[in-house]
Amino acid sequence: MFSKNTLLAGMDARVRIGMVGPEQQDLLIEMYDQYEPLGMALGLPPRTAAARREWILSALDQKVNVAAFSPAGEVVGHCFLAADEPHSAELAIFIRQEFRRRGIGSALVIAALERGGAAGLRRVWTMTPSGNRPALQLQKNCGFRVMKSVYPADELEIDLPLRRAALEMR
Repeated sequence: MFSKNTLLAGMDARVRIGMVGPEQQDLLIEMYDQYEPLGMALGLPPRTAAARREWILSALDQKVNVAAFSPAGEVVGHCFLAADEPHSAELAIFIRQEFRRRGIGSALVIAALERGGAAGLRRVWTMTPSGNRPALQLQKNCGFRVMKSVYPADELEIDLPLRRAALEMR
C-alpha cells in the first residue's frame, strides 16, 4: 500500500504522492486554474471557473482522491475514482502540462487503484479520447485493457485488487 509520501520507481523524486480531501480544495482549484488545455478530455476539466469549482467539490466527495505535490507544496497532478455502481468506479487523471512524462501519472494511477481495491472496488474503467495516445499508453502501462474503441473515445478497464506481481513489474 502506498504511504502519504510514496514514490514509484522512475518518478521524479522531488514530487510526492498523497491523499487529498476537502482541506486541499484550494490547492486543487489552483492546479486546475493553471491546467491546459481545459475541456480537451471529453469536456474536462470544465472551462469556466465556477463549473471547475463545482466539479472539484464533486470529485472530493469520492472515496479515492490522490494528488502529486511539487517540492513547493503545490498540486501538480490529481487522480480520483468516481463510483458509478457497487464495486465499480471511473478513473479520472489530470497532470499539469509542465509535469507530464515524469512518471507522475503512473504513480497516481497505481496509488488510486491500490486504494480503490482496499476500499472494495473490483473494477475501474476510464474513457479516453482516441487521439490522446500518451494517456492511452499510460493506462495500458498501468494494466488497463481496451474494452471498446469507438471514435471519439476508447473505453478501458482493469480488475481489482491489483496483483502484487503486476505491481512489481511496473
